[in-house]
Amino acid sequence: MENKVSENRYKLTVRGNAKMLKMVDSFATTGEYTLSYFGYHGPRPELKEYMLEEHEVKLTEYHDPNTFQIIQYVNKIACIYNRQHVCVSGSGDIKGLLNLPEIKTKWDTLKKELMQTNPIAAFEVIRHKDRELANPPDLIDNLANSHFMHLFLYSYNATADNVTYTESRKSRDRMGIGFLFPVNVTYTTELTDGKYVTTTESVLNEKSNELDKKLITQVTGEKELDVKHYTKATFERDVQGNLLSAHMQVFEQLNNDYKTDLYLDLESI
Repeated sequence: MENKVSENRYKLTVRGNAKMLKMVDSFATTGEYTLSYFGYHGPRPELKEYMLEEHEVKLTEYHDPNTFQIIQYVNKIACIYNRQHVCVSGSGDIKGLLNLPEIKTKWDTLKKELMQTNPIAAFEVIRHKDRELANPPDLIDNLANSHFMHLFLYSYNATADNVTYTESRKSRDRMGIGFLFPVNVTYTTELTDGKYVTTTESVLNEKSNELDKKLITQVTGEKELDVKHYTKATFERDVQGNLLSAHMQVFEQLNNDYKTDLYLDLESI
């Protein structure tokens, strides 16, 4: 690993409202992170190296006791990813996970613990995680969709030249189903008080035929779909390109029985 060029610490607050069939719930979490930048990756200088370290994530609000159990369990599994040494392309895509052996070692230790605690309940989780770790492209996709990385990479390549432009892209759902929304994203960038401010607005591309409704029905069992997606976000960076803050609101709907509001607020500390 090369010498560290910069280091930034952040606090991420996540608030959500979700409706899935008869379950309606609200929750909030807070987490602290350190993002270190190590410059260009030697073997592939077109990529940049970063180390993301997650220090703690706390569930600060919930109404359904099941939510507490689920999020605590998810966080326990996710702790194997509390250090991510990644290579990022100029377009904001993760192209390599340099500490995969370290992550696999952590998983082997946690897997033994899960098997000793409740092997029957843990069976599907272990099988899914083994399959994910055996397929680095899928693993990288999942890491890129985590709340912090989603914010960090979302406008990574936005140009800071006082222009407004729109691009078509695919955005993975944040409900955990695993499908992609075809969306049109509008970017507006400007220099304000010595900071580069990027605002984005994303809406479902209803003319696209790339929405995988079969997958949605297969996972949820819902056949009558009324799919909606809307994202609005603001990002502040300094003149060196370091992310200072990010705020994002996401609304996703499959139909009246499956919908979620998500609010992500990232601040430097």
